[in-house]
Amino acid sequence: MEHELRNNLISTAAMLAAQKDMTEETIGLRAIKDNTFFKRVRGGAGFTIKTYDKLMAWMKDELARRDMPKAEARRSEHAA
Repeated sequence: MEHELRNNLISTAAMLAAQKDMTEETIGLRAIKDNTFFKRVRGGAGFTIKTYDKLMAWMKDELARRDMPKAEARRSEHAA
């Protein structure tokens, strides 16, 4: 199960990085305040379900935001 969750995190981060022109380090820093998270996970480090859920929710929001007009995206940021 952990293998599937790890692959899901990494593939979702890769998709977001490509679409938003950002690095995995930036994603980790913005989502969970940990810019080395993906490097450690790629190296085999474990992670909690809480961290997984937090990252996936943040990445899902960012992926959805890419289609929003800029003004709407700014309003969404300020509401959070």
